[in-house]
Amino acid sequence: MFRSYLKTTFRNLMRNKFYSAINVVGLAIGIMACVLILLYVLSELSYDKFHEREDRIYRVNLFAVLSDDNINQPVTNPPLAAAMQGEIPEVEEAVRISNFEQPVIRHNNDVFNETKWFFADPGFFKVFSASFIYGSPENALTQPNTVVLTETTANRYFGNINPVGKYLTWENDRDFLVTGVIEDYPENSHIKPDFLASFKGSALDKNMEWINNMVYTYFLLEDGYTKDDVDAKLEGLVTKYVGPAVKQAMGVSFEEMLAQGLKYRWYAQPLSEIHFDREVSSGPEPLGNRNYMFIFSIIAVFILLIACINYMNMSTARSSNRAKEVGIKKSLGSNRNSLIAQFLSESIIITFIALILALVFVKLFLPVFNNLIEKQLLLHYFDNFKTIPLLVAFGIAIGIIAGSYPAFFLASFNPVKVMKGVHKSEGSHGKLRSALVIFQLIVSIGLFSGTFVISKQLNFIQNKELGFNKENLVVINKADYLGNRISSFKNELLAQSGIVQITNTSSIPGRILTSSTFYHQTANDSRGMNYLYTDDDFLKTYQVELKEGRFFEEGNQSNVRSVVLNESAIKRLNIEDPIGKKVYEGKKTDETAFTIIGVVKDFHCESLHQEMSALVLFNGRGQNLTVRISGDIQQNMKTIENTWDKFANGQKLDYVFFDEDFGRLYKAEVQTRKIVSIFSALAILIACLGLLALAAFVAEQRTKEIGIRKVNGATISEVLYSLNKDFIKWVAIAFVIAVPGAWYLMNNWLENFAYKTTLSWWIFALAGVLALGIALLTVSWQSWRAATRNPVEALRYE
Repeated sequence: MFRSYLKTTFRNLMRNKFYSAINVVGLAIGIMACVLILLYVLSELSYDKFHEREDRIYRVNLFAVLSDDNINQPVTNPPLAAAMQGEIPEVEEAVRISNFEQPVIRHNNDVFNETKWFFADPGFFKVFSASFIYGSPENALTQPNTVVLTETTANRYFGNINPVGKYLTWENDRDFLVTGVIEDYPENSHIKPDFLASFKGSALDKNMEWINNMVYTYFLLEDGYTKDDVDAKLEGLVTKYVGPAVKQAMGVSFEEMLAQGLKYRWYAQPLSEIHFDREVSSGPEPLGNRNYMFIFSIIAVFILLIACINYMNMSTARSSNRAKEVGIKKSLGSNRNSLIAQFLSESIIITFIALILALVFVKLFLPVFNNLIEKQLLLHYFDNFKTIPLLVAFGIAIGIIAGSYPAFFLASFNPVKVMKGVHKSEGSHGKLRSALVIFQLIVSIGLFSGTFVISKQLNFIQNKELGFNKENLVVINKADYLGNRISSFKNELLAQSGIVQITNTSSIPGRILTSSTFYHQTANDSRGMNYLYTDDDFLKTYQVELKEGRFFEEGNQSNVRSVVLNESAIKRLNIEDPIGKKVYEGKKTDETAFTIIGVVKDFHCESLHQEMSALVLFNGRGQNLTVRISGDIQQNMKTIENTWDKFANGQKLDYVFFDEDFGRLYKAEVQTRKIVSIFSALAILIACLGLLALAAFVAEQRTKEIGIRKVNGATISEVLYSLNKDFIKWVAIAFVIAVPGAWYLMNNWLENFAYKTTLSWWIFALAGVLALGIALLTVSWQSWRAATRNPVEALRYE
C-alpha cells in the first residue's frame, strides 16, 4: 500500500513541477527557520542543566529595602558561606565565587589580559560538575595560589602538554601553581571561567565584613529539604551577624533601622532560574530574556504555519485536477478513509522531502546564524539517540497538519458529480483559502511592524542625547597599574598631537558603578546612590555640562572633603541651594561629611532601560583612563601604545573604544532586531511563494474569461485589476486586523525601556504598503502574462 502511495506522490510531483517545487521549497524554508529558532530557544532554556546536581544547587541573593531604595542583587558577603555550612544542617556544601578581577597573566614571554579569572572555594567541584583532563577535584583548590585551567586556556598558554605543576604569574606580583585542567564549560552555563583559582590565603578569604557584599555564594541542598527550609534559617543569620555589623558601621541599632522601614534578607534562588531572572542584578554572565524566547518561538510557529498554509491552498485550489482520480477510485470501491490515508501519506512524503532539504539548509546557514547570535549552536543528527526520532515525529506532525484539510476535502468529492464534470472547488472552500492567505499577510505585516519598531527604538537609544559626548573616546583599562606614574603618562600623552583630553576614573558610564547610602545634613533617612571617583579633567574629557558651582581643581586640598552631585542626586536628597551644603556617606559623622561644591547636569551612566541614576562624584583615582582623541585613529592608537610601553614596565595595554563598550548594553536588542528581520524576510518569502503559485493558478483557471474580456475590448490594465483585486482586498483586510495586535505587542515591548521612542502611525502604514507592494509584485508577473496573452490562444485553451 505504501509503495503505491509513494509512486502516486512522485507522479503528481513530476506532473506539476512548478507547484511541487513551491510546496517543497516553501516547507523546507519554514522547517529550516523553525529548526534554527528551536535550537536557539532550547539552548537558552537548557542553561545550567548539564550539572549533575542541578536540582539541588542554589545561589544566595540579597534583597534589601533602604528608605525607598530596592536592592535585589546576587552578591553577598565573604563570611556567609562558612556560616551557612556550619550552622544550617540542610546545606551540604557552600562555596564562594568571585570574578571581579581582570588580571594580566604572564607565562614565559606571553602576556594576556584576562577577563574570566574566577576565585573559588575548594568545595567548588562538590557543587558544580566539571570533567578533569589533568589533576583531580579533591585537591585542586585546597592550597593557596593554585589554579585550575580550562582546556582552551591550557592550550593557549602551554600547548598540548600537561601543564600541572607549572606556574602562571599574576600581575608581576605572585605565581599560581597549575593543579588541574578541566573541559571548557558549555555555552549554556551562567558561569564560564577560563581560570578557577583558590580562595585560600586571599584577602577575600580572610575578609569577615558582614555588610560588604562582594562574592557570589552558592550551596548544595541536602536531599529531602526545600529552599524554604534554608530561607528560614538565613533570617536567623541576618539577625545574628548583620545586625551587630550595621550598628557598628552606622551607629544605629538594627532594630531601629527595621522600625524605620529597613528590610534586609537573604534568599535561595534555584540554579535553573538564574539565567532568566531579570529582577536580580546581572551576575557573571549576561542574562537571558524569556520574553524574547516567547517572541522567537511564536515567529517560528507562524513561519511554519505560513508554509503549511501554502500547501493547503495549493492542494485545495488544484483540487479539480484530482477530482476525476477521486471519482474513479470511489467508483471502483475506495472508501473515504482509504482516500484520506492516501492524501495524508502524500503530504507526509512531501514533508519528508522538504525536511531533508531543510536539514541541508540548516547545515549551510547554521554558521551564519551562529555568527549572528554570537553562539555556537550545533545540530547533532547521530550523537543524540533522540534526534532522529524527534525529526521523524516532527516531519509526520507537519505532514499531518499541512495535509489534513486537503485530505478531508479531496476525499469528500461526490463521484457522480465528478464524473459528470459538475465538481466545484470554490464556495466555502474558496472562502477558507482566502482566510488562510489573509492570515499569511497578517503575520507578514506584524513581522514588518515589529522589525520597524525595534529598529526605531535602537536608533533612538543609539542617538539619544546622553548628557556627554561618547564619540572619539578610548578607554584604557587597568591604568591603576601605572601607580604614581599616571600623571607623567597623562602629561606626555597630552603633549602629542591628536590627544585632546584625558581623565582618570574608578569606572566609566555603561559599566557597574559602586553604590552607597547618603544623608543630607537636615534629613534623618538615607538614600542609595551611585558614586564615581574622578580627577579634575572629567568634565572636559566627557564634555559634561556644569550646572552650578565648580568642579574639582588640580592641587586644591579641599577636594578631599568635597563632592559634586548630578541633578538627580540633588532631587533625591531634596536639597535646595546645594552649594556649600553637606552630605554624609554611610552615617552622620564628621569623618563622613562632604561639602557640595558643584552640580552637573544629568548624564546617563547606565543603559536607557533604567531611569536616570543619582550620582555622587568624589575626587580621586581609579583603574580607567579615558582619552579623547581627534584626527587619525590609527596614528592616535599608535601614539597611545608607544607612550604606554614607556611607562608600563612590560604591562600589556588593554583598551576599548568607548562607543563600542557602551553599545554592548543593547546587545540583546541588536540581536533581536537581526533575528526578527531575517525571519520576517523568510516569512515574506514563503508567503510570496504561495501567492505566486496561487496567482498562477487563478490566471490558469480564468484563461477563457480573460480571452473573452479582451475580445470584448477590455484593456490590459482592466484585466490586471480584475486579476489582482482579490489580493488587494486581502492585504487591506490583513492590515486592519494586524495593526491593533502589532501595536499592542510592540507597546508592551517598549515598556522594557525607561526612555523609548513613540509608536508612529507611519510604521504600520509602511508595513502595510510594503506588504501590498510585495504581494502585487509577486502576483503581477503571472497576471501580466495572462493579460498580455493572445485572446485567440486563450479561447482555444482547455
